[in-house]
Amino acid sequence: MQEYNGIIFDMDGVLVDSEEFYYQRRKAFLKEYDLSIEQIPIPLFIGADMRSLWELILAVNDTIYDEAFLSEKYQEYKSQYPIDYSNLIDPDVKRVLKFLKRNGYRIGLASSSAMDVIQEVLKVGQLTSYFDVIVSGTQFKQSKPAPEIYEYTAQELGIEPQNCVAIEDSEKGIRSAHDAGLAVWALKDTHFGMNQQLADLKLDTLSDVCKKLQKAERIG
Repeated sequence: MQEYNGIIFDMDGVLVDSEEFYYQRRKAFLKEYDLSIEQIPIPLFIGADMRSLWELILAVNDTIYDEAFLSEKYQEYKSQYPIDYSNLIDPDVKRVLKFLKRNGYRIGLASSSAMDVIQEVLKVGQLTSYFDVIVSGTQFKQSKPAPEIYEYTAQELGIEPQNCVAIEDSEKGIRSAHDAGLAVWALKDTHFGMNQQLADLKLDTLSDVCKKLQKAERIG
């Protein structure tokens, strides 16, 4: 039976149910500049940072605006329309993190979001102290689906990738962790139509992490 020593969480869509808000905010912003994302499959947006999306957005829209202009304006737009994370954090998160700490697991966070966003979510949820390593995709030339973020997070935890489990939801995140050599457990997607076939296990809820680990390793 495979031994796992490290558990690495994605954030958006796993710890916090933020993806729908992000998608609708991006859509509303782009509409102000007569840009549409209707023709782009929603799963391409989930788990992605905006750096990887501008090229895609501009490829399907005829516009005078460039990435630099739109990126700057979007940052302003986000500050005008902030997200309230307090009601979106998964109610099982603390219980799961306490279980992992109690049983000696090293815990990492590997998110495509910017570090200030990560820190805000963790502060709102009072979760910061549970994580041994916190990593943002903006630290790398390419975030998910490239594997670097998971390779780096496992290295920072001091654990070989094959001894780590990634808790993910998005196609991009699952691909990233899989290609980095981690086991991937995916929270079942019932909303965006994402392909999660690369995942090694499917989870109905976040609390299933505890049940699966107990089954895999017979821990108490």
